[in-house]
Amino acid sequence: MTFSEQLQAWIVTSYADLRCGLAAPAISADRISPRLAQFPKAERDRFDPLYEMLHRWPLMLDHGEHARLRTPITRAMTPATVAGFRQLIRDTVRSMLCEGVERGGMDIIAELALPLPLSVTSRILGVPDDAVGLLKRCAVDIVDFFGADPQTYLPRAETAMEAVLQTSDLLRPIARARREKPRQDLLSSLAGDPALSDDDIVAICLMMVFAGFETTSNLIGNGILLLLRHPEQHAAVLQDRGLIRGAVKEALRYESPVQRISRLTTAAITLRGTQIEQGSLVYFHAGAANRDPAVFPDPDRFDIGRGSDRHLAFGYSVHTCPGSTLAQAEAEIVLDELCRIAPTVRLVGEPIRWRMNLSVRSLESLPVTFV
Repeated sequence: MTFSEQLQAWIVTSYADLRCGLAAPAISADRISPRLAQFPKAERDRFDPLYEMLHRWPLMLDHGEHARLRTPITRAMTPATVAGFRQLIRDTVRSMLCEGVERGGMDIIAELALPLPLSVTSRILGVPDDAVGLLKRCAVDIVDFFGADPQTYLPRAETAMEAVLQTSDLLRPIARARREKPRQDLLSSLAGDPALSDDDIVAICLMMVFAGFETTSNLIGNGILLLLRHPEQHAAVLQDRGLIRGAVKEALRYESPVQRISRLTTAAITLRGTQIEQGSLVYFHAGAANRDPAVFPDPDRFDIGRGSDRHLAFGYSVHTCPGSTLAQAEAEIVLDELCRIAPTVRLVGEPIRWRMNLSVRSLESLPVTFV
């Protein structure tokens, strides 16, 4: 554990410290306030609209407010509900892969990993097809803001705020319409809850798009890359597709889609004998914790038979990602269909390019060929 002068934040990397810190009562999920506090004082007030919307996300809230806004999601996204989406996911994956096979190759990121989770989440929410482009831009802009270094916070925040306001203006009338005429979608389920305001519903939908899009797309891209870089593991999955679930869990551990989890201390806390003062920004690095040799022997070895159930890729404690079951289902179906439709898939070439982002492990592209 160390303090970064550049980031003005504590960096926590060990598995034990992550589990301890993420469950500590003195650690708040509010990751907006400490970022805005790093803005010049004269600039902070104009970002109030961004703060007000993102601060409503269940992933940013604590205690009672967290439970109030997370409960409707948990109630709507049960494992049984997610199982009901599996055919929709499979049909979508199959269509995307078949188009790639017909062309002889594809960019896994641009043509599968990015559009798939966005399409699935949009359908689950009940958002019109012509709104998907704006949802994608909003999700990307928020990710870029959270993953920026302090020197680029202001321009990233401006771009994110513009996208958030535009997307909120799009979703708010849809939520009101669902109150009057509900459909079989998540928006209608949320709109039918009298305890939720229109802004609550919009915030939940934005969070679902953000979390479902970025985490899942990274998991899909990273998982396919890892199998193609480890041909013996790929061959094992081709021979026994029952290994796919373990392959997804190992991909989550080995190349965690979300590399760091931001938190704020609401009181002084001691970790590994070091006191962290109240009001401090703390980055809990899940990517490092998932390669802690004290928990995962030979951690730099990719092994789909490892049994990686203890990974922290989706966080820990009450703020564990509510869409984790859906993300894993999408990744499992992608790998299953890839094995079935395109068993001869190969990387086009190296080196692979990664996006420059401090928070996520995300590929810029992943060109493959079907030989």
